[in-house]
Amino acid sequence: MSTSFNQLNSVFENTTNSYKFYWWLSILKLLKTKGNEKIELEDIVFEMLVFVWYPINYYKISLGKQDQLTKYIKEIKLNFNISDKIDDVKLMFFLKENRNIPLIKSIIKNVLKYVPYRFIRPWYPETKGTKDHAVNEYIVCLQKDIRREPPYIIQDDYVLINDKWLDFITQNYTLIENSALFELFKYVENNNPLLINISLKLFKPKNRRLAKATKLWKSFIDLQGHLHKSVFEDNHLNQIKQLSIDHFLPWSFFTHDFIWNLHPVDKSINSSKSNSLPKTSYFDFFYNLQYHFCNFLLSEKIEKPLENYYNLFNCSNEELISLTKDQFIIRMGNFYSPQYETAKNMGFKDNWSLGN
Repeated sequence: MSTSFNQLNSVFENTTNSYKFYWWLSILKLLKTKGNEKIELEDIVFEMLVFVWYPINYYKISLGKQDQLTKYIKEIKLNFNISDKIDDVKLMFFLKENRNIPLIKSIIKNVLKYVPYRFIRPWYPETKGTKDHAVNEYIVCLQKDIRREPPYIIQDDYVLINDKWLDFITQNYTLIENSALFELFKYVENNNPLLINISLKLFKPKNRRLAKATKLWKSFIDLQGHLHKSVFEDNHLNQIKQLSIDHFLPWSFFTHDFIWNLHPVDKSINSSKSNSLPKTSYFDFFYNLQYHFCNFLLSEKIEKPLENYYNLFNCSNEELISLTKDQFIIRMGNFYSPQYETAKNMGFKDNWSLGN
């Protein structure tokens, strides 16, 4: 199978669209969950759409200017007004329940017109130079040769996994899946050169862990809440009724819970802001609050969260202590301004303010 595995790797070379990655990952997932070598073509398309929902809608990742999956996902979201955060199971159920609606039918047809055939084309080198409209028919003819070992052969409405490939995948599933994910990671990285934590943004987000941050902010509020105001409200922190910890720039952009991007707000405000970008007029209020909170951590010698600031500013404890308020704010601004522009260019809704 080594030759076939090399051919599989060649599928992902010089790729200008994401469909090959998601087509193969969807086949692998269906093989793992259903354990059947006969896989319905329609089911593969639905898995592909579920796979790319969060990267495109929630994380605003670019899959390339020519990518058609991005177009299809945005059309589904717009036409059916589906939440960015829809559960995978619910999205799959929705797609299957609405498979006969014209838009969904059209997407299925468009994906299946080329993708199943183009994926296995490396196993049929004779098709090189063939006119595009004739490739599918040529592959259907060539796949009758049982000496070939493509991952699957294409039937009317399903693919049939090759027996040798089925054994190979069963015995090496993790290796094969990780290899495909690695190639996908490189592809996405190439299309999003300024994006951080790309590997985390290929999947639905995991639960966030804010218990420690909440405890720290509560301690700060108990001691200094009467001195400092909320970033978004003209109220002191100790007047917050239902405490919630907000990610100043959206978690879906940073995909981490570092303390320098967190601050306390009322729960209703956090819900209203969701994953929008705050108005730039709020930035100085946020930097100011962060300065006082950082100094609280320094005074209490709470080392673990302070490491977030050491890494952010590339400084030592002594250097962090010596920063004046103006210096701290300038450093925050130097970091946040370009990050804000990147997030805005990616498509995150900007200019959010309380009451809008």
